[in-house]
Amino acid sequence: MRSQPPSLEPPQPAEAEKNGPDGGSHDGEDYSIFSAGMRTYLTYQLGFIIILSTLTATAYLPLIPLLSTHFSVSIQAINLTVTAYAICQAISPALFASLADAFGRRPVLLGLIGLYASASLGLTVNQRSFAALVAFRALQSIGGSGTVPIAYGIVADVAVVSERGKMLGPMLSMCNAISAVGPVSAGAIALRTSGYTWIFLALLIIAVICLLLVGFTLPETARNIVGNGMKPVHGVWRTWWSFFRGKGQLCRSERRADDATGERLQMDGKPAWRPLSAFVSLRIVLYPDAAAVLCMVASSYSVYYTFQVAIPVIFDEVYGYNELEIGLAFLSGLAGMTIGGITAGKLVDRNYANTARKCNIDIDRKKGDDLKDFPIENARYRNCLPFLSLEVALVIGYGWVVQSHIHPSVPLIMQFFICAISTLLSHTSSALLVDIFPAMSSSAYASGQIMRCTLSAASAAILQPLVDAVGRGWYFTIFALFIGISGLGSVVTSRSKGVQWRQKRQATPHGNVTDAEQPPQQLLTPPADETGDSSNATPKKETLSSGV
Repeated sequence: MRSQPPSLEPPQPAEAEKNGPDGGSHDGEDYSIFSAGMRTYLTYQLGFIIILSTLTATAYLPLIPLLSTHFSVSIQAINLTVTAYAICQAISPALFASLADAFGRRPVLLGLIGLYASASLGLTVNQRSFAALVAFRALQSIGGSGTVPIAYGIVADVAVVSERGKMLGPMLSMCNAISAVGPVSAGAIALRTSGYTWIFLALLIIAVICLLLVGFTLPETARNIVGNGMKPVHGVWRTWWSFFRGKGQLCRSERRADDATGERLQMDGKPAWRPLSAFVSLRIVLYPDAAAVLCMVASSYSVYYTFQVAIPVIFDEVYGYNELEIGLAFLSGLAGMTIGGITAGKLVDRNYANTARKCNIDIDRKKGDDLKDFPIENARYRNCLPFLSLEVALVIGYGWVVQSHIHPSVPLIMQFFICAISTLLSHTSSALLVDIFPAMSSSAYASGQIMRCTLSAASAAILQPLVDAVGRGWYFTIFALFIGISGLGSVVTSRSKGVQWRQKRQATPHGNVTDAEQPPQQLLTPPADETGDSSNATPKKETLSSGV
């Protein structure tokens, strides 16, 4: 069996020879020692934490007309704050996902939540400056959006490929369900107070709760730090709760492993993360197998984002809704997202099992499966084309329904199905993206964030000018054809060429590591005092065999 494709950063010495392409173990160890109960807890904890990304957007959108009046700027100017938010959503994950892959999930997540809380405080006290509104919204985006790829990374750390849907589905559904409250609450508060201060204060309170949850209860899961969960950790990688016991209460082996963790992270004074690592996500975009998947990731997410920007203006200008009613208009779409997330989680696992059965492959739910020759692209994209076709038809119909001023119940029902399908396709393709880059799951998801947020930012920027030029009917028709062609190209290309491209990429020595970023040999070879014999060190060529 092949050794694990190396990450772009130095792997832990003992890990290189143990992990397979899916992060599975060659020496008989389970993929993860985290119990089913802990995985369930992580599922819902992560679902709550990532609302810092989604709730921040949904609670803000109903305020667009109010903010336009308060700051005496146009709707288009407020839409530019949405564009700035989306741009930062694209930039933030590229940096922080690579940091999380190198240094671990906990310290990066704590820093991001702290930044988000600070930005929320700034928005709460800002009353007059439009420039400050843009700046603090950008900081909110950097802090909140960085949590999502880390959550995907944690799922990849603790769950084998065949069971990730069991975590992803409930995690994303919980996030979407809570986020559905955002527009209603924001609209009601804005209508009651004629202001927005309490909305940003509520986001600050949520951020503090998330900070406490992560600090006290989230264990470190990064496989280059804790392996399959057996290695004890020190410092910021330990939960705050563990410090109440004091280091003196740790057993001797834990103290020894505690000290060794710090030594491995800074061996010979060389850091585990380098500035060029921030470009890992950008380089992933250039691989053909990744680019094909990213077309679906970006186009399906842009459907959701475009509708979130369009809904406030449509129901304000076309149907004359107030702030509270606009908030309620978001509920059908967000309910669809919740259902779509649940459905995606179930289909991801079911399609994997059906594909494995057709290929006569036994699923190993303990140690994980070797994906080298497994058609994971076919498994994930199984039966996606009917969903894509329905989505295109619904988006086209939505534009002409609104253009014709048909009763608002019709577009509200259509929003439910449009958002459900776009969420299903987005989560399915995101899961596939993480699957084909198992050694750096957070960075892989971040590459998807770059593409989808870039496309969404462009969509938000041109939405109103195009609607003014051609009308809502033709705008949504053009938009639907674009997402249909992009999605169709992604599915067909991935299923026909994906396996071949992925194997070719993984067979290229150092294919994903630039000369400037190749890990130093010292970090790839266990020191003699850890192994007892330097001859037992893992050879460099074995550690850097094909892959990511």
